[in-house]
Amino acid sequence: MRFEQTIINRLEKENEKLRATIKDLEATIKELKVTIKEKDKRIKELEDKLQDKELQRKQLLSYLYKANRGNREGKKFGKKEGAKGYQRPKPRDEEVTEQKVYSLNRCPHCRNEVGKAVDEVIRYEEDINIKPQKIIKRYIITRHWCPKCEAFVKAKEIPDIRRIGLNVMAYILYARYRLRLPINKIKQSLKDLHDFSISEGEIIVGQLEEARELFSRDYEVITELIKEAQSVYCDETGWRVKGYNWWIWVFSTEQGTRYVIEESRGKAVAQRALGEKKDRVIISDFYGAYKNLPGNKQKCWVHLLRDTKEVSEQMHRDLNEVYEELTKEIEKKKEERDSKKIKDKLVAIEKRDYKEEKPRDYKRESQNTDKSFWHVLGTIM
Repeated sequence: MRFEQTIINRLEKENEKLRATIKDLEATIKELKVTIKEKDKRIKELEDKLQDKELQRKQLLSYLYKANRGNREGKKFGKKEGAKGYQRPKPRDEEVTEQKVYSLNRCPHCRNEVGKAVDEVIRYEEDINIKPQKIIKRYIITRHWCPKCEAFVKAKEIPDIRRIGLNVMAYILYARYRLRLPINKIKQSLKDLHDFSISEGEIIVGQLEEARELFSRDYEVITELIKEAQSVYCDETGWRVKGYNWWIWVFSTEQGTRYVIEESRGKAVAQRALGEKKDRVIISDFYGAYKNLPGNKQKCWVHLLRDTKEVSEQMHRDLNEVYEELTKEIEKKKEERDSKKIKDKLVAIEKRDYKEEKPRDYKRESQNTDKSFWHVLGTIM
C-alpha cells in the first residue's frame, strides 16, 4: 500500500512538471504567433515597396530607352558614308617651340655609310606645361626729400600696383563662370597648378567683387544694347546652382552678349532682358516664351527640320528642298531676293495633306503657336 502511494506521489509531481512545461510552451507559442504576424505584415510592406520600385524602374527605362518606331532602322553611329575624316590641325611653323632632328650617317645594322636622305617624315607632339612658374614682381619705390619743395617726393611713372595680379583674376573668372568650379576647387587648382596660395575669402571678396566693379559699367552698356538692337539671338538651357536646377539665358547681338541666370524659365525673364522694342527681330527656337514678345520673329531651321524628320519623311524632304533654295537666295543682295517664292512654297507645304497622321498633328500644333513653317524666314528675305 505504501509502495503504491509513493508511485502516485511521484506521478503527481511529474504531472505538475508537465503542466508547467505545457504552460510555458503555450506562452511561447503565443509569442511566436505575434512575431509571425508582425513578420507577415513586414513582408507585405516590403513586397509592396518592391512592386512600386519595379514600376519605377520600368518607367525610368521607358524614358532612357525608346522602342524602335515601326520597322525603321535606328540611326547609325559614326560619320556618313563619304564624309571627310577629322584630323588634328597641323601646327604652324611659328608655333613650334622645340625641334629635334633624327638623322644618321651610317647604317644601324652593318655600320656602312649611307647616302643622302631620300625622304623625311615630320611628326608633331603637342603638350602643356603642367605646373608653370608663378610670377612675382618686386617694386622698389624710393622717396626723397626735396629741399626746394620742402616735401618728400617719388617717381611719377609708378604703375598701379595690385597685391594680386590681373592674370589671377582672369583665371578665377574663367574657372568660376566657364568651368563652373566651386570656390574651394578654384583655390585648390591655383595651388596645384601654379603653387599660388589664396584664401576662399580673398577669391570671393577680393577678386570676384573687384571684377564686378570693373565690368559693371560694360554690363550696363550691353544690357541696354540688347534692348535696342535690331536683331537679337535668344536661347536658354539648364544650369545647376548649389545642387538645384536653374536656367541660363543668353541674349546675343553683333555688339555684345548678355547671360542671365534665373530660377525660372518663364516669359518674364526674356521680357525683362529684351524690353519693349517693336521694330526688331527675335531669333530663337520654337520655345513659347518668345512668342508674344514685341517684334518680328525668326525661327530656327535646325529645329524645324529636326522636328519634321520625326513626323514625316516626305515633309522633311520637301522642307529640305526649300531650305536649299533659301540658302541660294540669301547669297544674293537683299533687294534681289525672291521672298514671295520661298514663302509660297512654305505655305504650300503647311497646307499639303501627307499620308501620315503625325504631320497633321504637327501642323495643327503650328496653328496654335507661332510654329508656322514660313516663320523661319523672319526678315532675312
